[in-house]
Amino acid sequence: MRKITTYLIVAISLVFLLSACGKKKQDAKSMDQLHEELGIPVRVVEIAKDTFIQQLRYNATLRGIKESTVQAMLGDVVTGIKAKVGDRVEKDSVIVTFPHNSPSAQYEQAKTAFNSIDATHERMLRLYQQGAISVQDYENVKTQWEVSKANLESSEQMVFVKAPISGVITDIMVNVSEKVFPGKDLFTISSTNGYKATLMVPEGEIDKVKKGGIVKARWSDIEISGRISEIAMALDPASKAFRVEAEFPQYRNDLAFGITAELGVQVLRLPNVIIVDRHHLVRENGEAFVWLARDNKATKVPVTTGVTDQLKYEITEGLQEGDLLITEGIKSLTEGAKIRIIEGN
Repeated sequence: MRKITTYLIVAISLVFLLSACGKKKQDAKSMDQLHEELGIPVRVVEIAKDTFIQQLRYNATLRGIKESTVQAMLGDVVTGIKAKVGDRVEKDSVIVTFPHNSPSAQYEQAKTAFNSIDATHERMLRLYQQGAISVQDYENVKTQWEVSKANLESSEQMVFVKAPISGVITDIMVNVSEKVFPGKDLFTISSTNGYKATLMVPEGEIDKVKKGGIVKARWSDIEISGRISEIAMALDPASKAFRVEAEFPQYRNDLAFGITAELGVQVLRLPNVIIVDRHHLVRENGEAFVWLARDNKATKVPVTTGVTDQLKYEITEGLQEGDLLITEGIKSLTEGAKIRIIEGN
């Protein structure tokens, strides 16, 4: 009895398995039939002439048009940091402080000496204005006052490190209580009147880059426009490329300094030409083709390409305005296959 039951279970399982396989074959067959009856679904765009812009593409860091990194002038411990990365600060704002009694700065001594001579200078100035002392007596005191003032300002610069320009703090390289040495980078500040980028252009491309040429920088979905501002006259021996500077006059709050952007340097502009995206071209045996929709059928058309920026191609022969270029569904097409144009997304 058990053997008979086992045989029945196996037989039923085989029936279900064979039915499933048969159903898959029917489904596959029905899809082919659907394509034959209704056509292969495709999307198309109508060919229209446009302006082709050829660009050389590079990656570069966007910095402030004016940027300054400030170094420590003495060796001592950092006692305070008055700003953080991203803060806007004005010129001469104190950013980093060191101890007032630092031996290297001699700030307290300079301050005491200046206060003393400053009081004397004020008194002698009043006497001079009243004609009670000679010009020479006043000039002697004035000279001492100017020297003392310069010494105090020099000491203050060491102890109270200020922003050299107005802008945004883009980097702080030290921490409170950290001991630094003379020449140590403290912070970087970038002006907010635009961006600057340095490109290293290979020898084979430098003749295409012109001063004043248009350049666009793209990061994520943000794009800004600028111009080539400077081109090196000599090849950099380390990178084997030419140093090229580009400036972008506009500043955006959503585009941070220090990010790496893709830069496109415009080297050619051709108006009134037919342009096709690279992924809409089919290449076979060194020749280029596109698929067109004609009378609800797919037609494979050879084309001749012109200039390219590796993303788009100029089409010099094979297409004309009004042609319907198939852009989606290409892999399923065969010559003369029936197609069904799908509208929308």
